[in-house]
Amino acid sequence: MISDIAFADGVQEMTDTAFAVAYLILGNRADCEDAMSAAILRAYEGRDKLRLRDSFRAWFLRILRNEAYTLLRKRRRLTPVEDLPEGEAPDVDSAGRLDLRAALFQLTEDQRTALLLQQEGYGLAEIGVILDVPVGTVKSRISRAKKTLRTLL
Repeated sequence: MISDIAFADGVQEMTDTAFAVAYLILGNRADCEDAMSAAILRAYEGRDKLRLRDSFRAWFLRILRNEAYTLLRKRRRLTPVEDLPEGEAPDVDSAGRLDLRAALFQLTEDQRTALLLQQEGYGLAEIGVILDVPVGTVKSRISRAKKTLRTLL
């Protein structure tokens, strides 16, 4: 079991990455904070299940991802159809190109998450563990994301 101090250090060490992952799934700060809080609580309660300190990052990000998707499902279930936004035009610069943030949200959630984790320095195998998919799937998601971004930007 991981000690309380090691747990706190691990969470603090990856707060920025974890928040970015949650933001790419949820799209707003308030929901990200809720997902982070729920993930920290769930991870702390289940810290006895973590065997190796080295796998903390992947383990925690998987918990966070699950919490974010749970929150997303609840939010979609609770949003009345009449409150859904009309198809807003994406932000474009003077040359007619999408800005990076708008372009990232043109990607699928899986593509955004895989690309972000790669940019944060995670290896393909570790991303596969976090996303619970084979390495080949991770490679294809990242490849498709980059291709789409090149087209959009």
